[in-house]
Amino acid sequence: MFDTFYGNFPSQGYVQATMQPEELAPVQLEIDNIQKDFNSASINDLGHASNLQNEFYLKDCVKHLENLIGPLCQQYCKHSAYGDQSKTNYTLKDAWVNYQSKHEYFGTHTHNGEFSFALWIKVPYTMEQEKAHVNYTGRNIQRLPAFNFHYTDAMGTIRNQILPVDKSFEGKLVLFPGNMNHSVTPFYTSDEYRITVSGNIV
Repeated sequence: MFDTFYGNFPSQGYVQATMQPEELAPVQLEIDNIQKDFNSASINDLGHASNLQNEFYLKDCVKHLENLIGPLCQQYCKHSAYGDQSKTNYTLKDAWVNYQSKHEYFGTHTHNGEFSFALWIKVPYTMEQEKAHVNYTGRNIQRLPAFNFHYTDAMGTIRNQILPVDKSFEGKLVLFPGNMNHSVTPFYTSDEYRITVSGNIV
């Protein structure tokens, strides 16, 4: 009998958390105020990655977001053996809100931070509505609205980690290394905004 063992090649992933409405209250307040008057906020132009018309920097709730997300950075480093695990303080360098309309999308891109995140505030559709909108018979279910990670495995093959996103994702947050490629596919069935918050953590 051979003496054998099975080894995995190390790789990075993401951490997901669910925020409660009371935790997100300061974020929701600033988002609501910006939505009342888009001219009151500074534009965040990510035109190289998306075709969104309405992206704006957040300012009033940045410190609150930093306090919420900092512990997740520590958990990520500990769980994934990533970065300096002795760090206890993380700074949210910038954060912005995306008011995403139907048909708008984010192409594959990275962020400028040690960590980045996506936080879903409002998702105005269900997956059932999106499935019913287009005849998906014989088509790949991955065409549905999703947050997508793109990475190469140990063999150099490009892989996708797909998170199908609908109303059930409201309040959920994913944290990941800033240089991890990701994209967002569009939705089609609602005239309301899909509202998300993102940022760069250093």
